[in-house]
Amino acid sequence: MSDEMKITFLGTSSAPPMIERRQSSIAIRYRGHLLIVDVGEGTQIEMLKNKISLRKMTILLTHLHADHTLGLIGLLTTRNFFNIKTPVTIIGPTWTSQFLSLLFLAYRFKPEFEVTVLETTGDVVLNNKDFFIESFPVTHSIESIGYKIETHPKKERFNPDKAQALNIPQGKLWKQLQEGTPIEIKGKEITPDAVMDKIDSKNLKVVITGDTEFDENVIINSKHADLLIHDATYPPEEKERATKYKHSTVLDAALVAKKAKVKKLALTHISQLHSDLEHSLSEAKKIFSNSIIAYDGLTIKLKIKD
Repeated sequence: MSDEMKITFLGTSSAPPMIERRQSSIAIRYRGHLLIVDVGEGTQIEMLKNKISLRKMTILLTHLHADHTLGLIGLLTTRNFFNIKTPVTIIGPTWTSQFLSLLFLAYRFKPEFEVTVLETTGDVVLNNKDFFIESFPVTHSIESIGYKIETHPKKERFNPDKAQALNIPQGKLWKQLQEGTPIEIKGKEITPDAVMDKIDSKNLKVVITGDTEFDENVIINSKHADLLIHDATYPPEEKERATKYKHSTVLDAALVAKKAKVKKLALTHISQLHSDLEHSLSEAKKIFSNSIIAYDGLTIKLKIKD
């Protein structure tokens, strides 16, 4: 199983979509897991384009504005249409449960799969053997949260030479050992530690702000992140408007990235007020050089390094 994390932007516009940009949504794939962060209008169309399955997913909502949730009922309805039974967990801010209840009632929707809803104001919301997710409050016009996704550092690595030396046939038995399950060959038990090397790998850290104005809390939670995905609704000249509507300019996002000492900044939630994206990006790079403006279909790949 690959240790590569793939972050695919399914929608990168602000509330009014553009021909080339759908509303906010991001897919994160890692070690068989799929996270969908926000489900703006058109999300499932972009999932089809990028060959992202509907079968197994956890949905993270940063807040409940329409441009971050309009695609949710469609995505869930499509799962019903294809008779997909795997459960879905939906994580979001306070009032997410009521929001979903009203949405299901309005559409007369009865999911034929288990839906678990978790509400958070800032805490670890998911923790498994591969990664954990922590939410944190950000500053927007309604209650909003960002998400910090961190992989667990690996302590050991499968060594195929050791497996071959023990005459273990490649295939299913190798996979069992890699997953931590002992095997038996000719009446002899072989435990995973017999074919693993001790290592001390680093982890990956990705932070997604959702909609927010410049916020010191984002800086605190983004420290040394491999990737920061930050609201950049407005161009540099629109600071007053950004403050009024509690969004960020590209300069705000770049300053957060610089202060947090992240490795890479992806600017998203792009509005039509960016009349010259090259200019917006150039100004951001003056503050934080490793900045990019995300676009629909962009996939960023992160790899854990030992």
